[in-house]
Amino acid sequence: MKLFIYDKFWDAFIKLSKETQQATRNFIEKFQQNSKSAAIHLESISTFKDKTLRTARVSQKYRAILKEVVPDDLYLFLWIDNHDEAMDWAKNKLISWNERTQAYQVITVDETQVISTTNQNAEHLPQLFMGKYPQSDLLEIGVPEILMPSVLKAQDINDLEQLESYLPVDAFENLFCLLDGGNIDVLKTEIKEGAVDEIASKNNARSFIELTDNEILNEALQGSLHKWKYYLHPSQSSIVNADYKGPIKLSGGAGTGKTVAALHRLKYLAKNKSDQKPILFTTFTKELSDNLRELATALEIPASSYEVHNIDHLAFAMAKEYNLLDTATKIFGLNTQKDAKEIWMEVLDDNLTELDEGFLIDEFEEVVLVQNLHSKEDYLKASRVGRGKAISKKQRIEVWDLIEQFKEKKGESKYYYKEEVFNLVSTYLKDHGITKYAHVIVDELQDFTNVELNYIRALAPEGMNDLFLVGDPLQNIYRRKINFSKAGINIRGNRSKRLRINYRTTEEINKLAFSLVSKVDFDDFDGNSEDKTGYLSLFHGMMPTYKLYWNKQQELENVTAEIKQLLQQGVHYEEILIAARRKDCVNDFRNHLHQQNIPHVDKKLLTTKSEGIRLGTFHGIKGLEFKHVFLVDVNDRTLPYTPTFIMEKLSAEEQAQYIKSEKALFYVAISRAIQKVNISGIGAPSTLIPTSITETKNK
Repeated sequence: MKLFIYDKFWDAFIKLSKETQQATRNFIEKFQQNSKSAAIHLESISTFKDKTLRTARVSQKYRAILKEVVPDDLYLFLWIDNHDEAMDWAKNKLISWNERTQAYQVITVDETQVISTTNQNAEHLPQLFMGKYPQSDLLEIGVPEILMPSVLKAQDINDLEQLESYLPVDAFENLFCLLDGGNIDVLKTEIKEGAVDEIASKNNARSFIELTDNEILNEALQGSLHKWKYYLHPSQSSIVNADYKGPIKLSGGAGTGKTVAALHRLKYLAKNKSDQKPILFTTFTKELSDNLRELATALEIPASSYEVHNIDHLAFAMAKEYNLLDTATKIFGLNTQKDAKEIWMEVLDDNLTELDEGFLIDEFEEVVLVQNLHSKEDYLKASRVGRGKAISKKQRIEVWDLIEQFKEKKGESKYYYKEEVFNLVSTYLKDHGITKYAHVIVDELQDFTNVELNYIRALAPEGMNDLFLVGDPLQNIYRRKINFSKAGINIRGNRSKRLRINYRTTEEINKLAFSLVSKVDFDDFDGNSEDKTGYLSLFHGMMPTYKLYWNKQQELENVTAEIKQLLQQGVHYEEILIAARRKDCVNDFRNHLHQQNIPHVDKKLLTTKSEGIRLGTFHGIKGLEFKHVFLVDVNDRTLPYTPTFIMEKLSAEEQAQYIKSEKALFYVAISRAIQKVNISGIGAPSTLIPTSITETKNK
């Protein structure tokens, strides 16, 4: 017998008592052995709209809902609940196989919602939004024929959301994409790619997987079920389980499953690689690397097949391995007493020039280091696009002479830029024909620089499945400009992919986060604008709140009171985050929590070894997620954060880029929340937050 489990079944399962969960497991085992057993009590219910639905007795109190596709041979396990609630869930459900999408669809039918076409004027349909599409096209993207009359009347996303509880998930998702500016031909192509292998199709596997062993049940019983390990959206599955002739770029908004896709890509490559060299999975920080290592272990990927490193650690380790740096080396920003500006001032003290240290620093960092230039001849030919005013050949020669002096002075003290270390290793690998890894997977791509991408390009041989690059242009908070082609990475044709469905946050949180960046243009990592249409979360929750207080003490006390209430409701410390734009505000809350004897953690926020409320800055929480997020000290001065000492140094264009990065930063902060985001501050409200969620608190 084949038994397929509906992904929403687990939402009901986790709410059961441990005793009932164990009874459910026992029931499934008995059902697979003999569905006709008298103890199963498999029976049809005359009041159900879907006559193939069956109820079965899990215990005296609980009932399972199954669809009998082929008696004694193929069943879908859909739901479990108390007797009356299970009956209520199933009574208006239709579970049907869609031949066009090759997937089972769960539909809710309600006569008050589904209006017959005979009751509406067909002449007016073409004037409506959905009326511009042939009904045959809408059927191809998963719209059930029975719901077509109501779908055709949907003029906007608000109309569509009224149909959400009736439509199959895939149809709702595709219709949302159309209303948000998506292309129906692209949707049809995606569906066709996932409609292969009938019941084992990628389209069906997003919601139904076959129960072949007890692994998923054991995880659920232990309270550690991660559905991402088993259920993949067809867009994810199509991307990660395929071979490509060159590098792949995968983008997507916060919470769209990019890291999940990267992990499944690692599993696919580990299973199919022929090269004895390991696969590299790299990201920007050590903490995220540690988390990726744990997730790869959970996905049961053979540890011998891959390595996980944050990019800096790997480059420094390789520089040491190849004796490219000695033990006295010091890196600007890490372990140096001087900064680059001080050394440039020493150079300028020895030379009469109209060039200032600011220009020379930027020229060295943005031209010489990025293009890994080593000679005057190379510099004279180098591109300076993006550097503003052009300079003459004579001026270039003067600049290079000063750069040579700068390099000599810093070399005497063993000072290096981090980027120089990357360039040293990249050059060594290319000169000696060394490729350390079979394939490279990069997460959090938006945090990388061209220098680091050039290094990544040198780590694996060019060819089949070489690079898998994952990131979100909307989270580019460091104003980094990367260009694949300049790093020797060629992303061509259909090797640029995008994920749209948010699996982390509720749609309410998703809308608020996206409102910060929806009207801002972001580069797609290769000189084009990132497409932002169609982003959607498929579950709902509480509206975000924005509370303004009269003074800091009031904010401290009220936020702490809300946290205490969550703790009393059974929320764990590590599921709660307090974050602020500025570190001094984080310190205020840390001190207040200490006074209230509430445990707190402000380092290694992902560790399970330390119990406490998580504390961090907006910059420090990238890549993390928490059920309840408190964003504090948010007002007209901190969102966007535009202090005079920063803004007065920037040109008009640089100021615009700075404001864009501030919006991206708050987008990052909001999108860390899974269930609820609570925003607060003192004084005047931020103009970036909708007034509809703003509430001023009295003393």
